[in-house]
Amino acid sequence: EDRVTEDFSYINIHEHYFGSYHGTGTPDTLGGQGNLACVKRALELDMGVFLISPVDKGGKLHRPSKDCVSLIGKEITPIAFALLYGWKINKIHTASIGIARPSDLDEALYAARLMMTTTDESNNRNIDNVLQKSIHHLNERAIDKLGEEWVQKGLLNIPSFLDESTDGIAIGHILWLYNLLVCYGMYEFCRDRYTSLVYQKWDKNKSFQNNADAMSRGNMGRSYDKSIDLTKALANHYNPSLALKRIQQTHEWMTMKEPLSEWKKGYNLTVWEEMPGELDATPATMTRVMLQVLTGGRMGIVGTGPGESIKKEATQIREKILS
Repeated sequence: EDRVTEDFSYINIHEHYFGSYHGTGTPDTLGGQGNLACVKRALELDMGVFLISPVDKGGKLHRPSKDCVSLIGKEITPIAFALLYGWKINKIHTASIGIARPSDLDEALYAARLMMTTTDESNNRNIDNVLQKSIHHLNERAIDKLGEEWVQKGLLNIPSFLDESTDGIAIGHILWLYNLLVCYGMYEFCRDRYTSLVYQKWDKNKSFQNNADAMSRGNMGRSYDKSIDLTKALANHYNPSLALKRIQQTHEWMTMKEPLSEWKKGYNLTVWEEMPGELDATPATMTRVMLQVLTGGRMGIVGTGPGESIKKEATQIREKILS
């Protein structure tokens, strides 16, 4: 309502090539889904548009899947692709980048430089053509793996998890993860997203509204529950039986102990792996992180911390600043 009455001068939003994060699969009230309609309306109103986390929540592109890397191609990196897609295709003004040290900005600064020109002077490539080539490869893979009809309609006419017919199950979110797994092998990203649904609190002894009100706002909705009849929730989907099958398949994949062999990581740009190391989104892991912080590293995740190379780099940076 506030957006419609033009009370704000800018918005913070997720809208990436690989999806609108928790907005994906959620009806936009205009017959579509996700956040793109919001972005377009904000631009029409001359509002500022701030793109939230195009690298991490846009697909965990600092440690992308092998398929993601190969489809985007050798001419541009996944991080640069995500930023340029936001700036050039969606016309978004500003993007947020999470960093652990200054060098983490290298690819973002490279993308920003490319944004300011139509040609990459280092190799005389037309940037718009490179971006469109990557988009074409990604789109073609989706059609090949999912079928054109599913690509066009698979995430449409699905009720929000705040609709009682879903019993809180994030149908659109789950189907979105199915798409990313099948098309691009984005297992790590999808596992993180689905884990947050699995650990969403839901008490069957309470009313739907009480449960909905108590849901974590960070990533609302819960995972698939086979005891819930989703017939009514999927009634308006173009292919309810296929949608249900893919929801069930995603749940099975995301609760397996090991990923399928074809879901491979391309590379890992996490530069501070030693602090705190590989983490997942489970409460048990978060508890260990808090123990590490509160006990000065004596409990929880132990044996981590900045190594000598990082300490040396920090010292060099300080010396440059002071000089």
